[in-house]
Amino acid sequence: MLKSIVRELCPPVFLRVARAFRKTAPAAPSARVGFFGDYGSFEEALEDCGADYQSDGILDITRRNTEKIRASDQSDIPPVLAPFLSSFFLAISDVGRDTVSVIDYGGALGAHYFHVRRLLPEKYKLRWLVVDLPRTARIGREAFGSEELSFADELDPNVEADIVLASCVFQVLPSPHDTIKRLLSIDASHFIFPLIPLTEMEDDRLTVEYVSPTVARMSIPHWFFSRRGIEKSLSSCKQISRWRHAEYTNPLDGKPCEYFGYHLVPLHGAAMDGSSGR
Repeated sequence: MLKSIVRELCPPVFLRVARAFRKTAPAAPSARVGFFGDYGSFEEALEDCGADYQSDGILDITRRNTEKIRASDQSDIPPVLAPFLSSFFLAISDVGRDTVSVIDYGGALGAHYFHVRRLLPEKYKLRWLVVDLPRTARIGREAFGSEELSFADELDPNVEADIVLASCVFQVLPSPHDTIKRLLSIDASHFIFPLIPLTEMEDDRLTVEYVSPTVARMSIPHWFFSRRGIEKSLSSCKQISRWRHAEYTNPLDGKPCEYFGYHLVPLHGAAMDGSSGR
């Protein structure tokens, strides 16, 4: 059932890494940069993206930035990661074992693993699986794979995990609500979904994002979600926490759209209320 999920992954999943680390000059005044349109289908949005839909340059940038994260001995936590890390360590505490298995859906080259590993006490062992596009998974295995960190371009339909992570990925998928429901069907104890763009609109809105040419020549379909719709898709699980990424917004129609994260547990056996208690 879940084997098909990875087929929905789109190349721009790792754009967030490139934007976070690359220092660039201002875009040319004539460049069209930002989020435009209100499309009726993902296919229609793809047509407007044209040849700029894919960019190998972004993967090269992501590789260099992930290498920097892996090599860093700094304990500073980027503000955008702080809520995720809080939820992740709460989940580890609740799991109650020294070996914890993680599925990182759309996790690019494993940046989240390196952030967690640097802060996690050595007694804890991780089995961290990143599921991403075939070319991303191949580079991940070659450049970053280890005893703890592995990469795949498809997911075993019988997979089990302690924690399922999907960060900043739903907004670039063709069928995001279907993917959310499929991920929530995994036999896992915790689900952590940071960086989801939410609006108060009645319906989801599909736009095309035109990326600054100083980052990459790329345009990609990008969803802005109705809060009501997202929370309906998440309703099969219990919310442990929800947070707003105060430092992370994107402009939509001249107004900032805010991004939110969710930490959920299955309804059966949901014993946590913001603290470990299972």
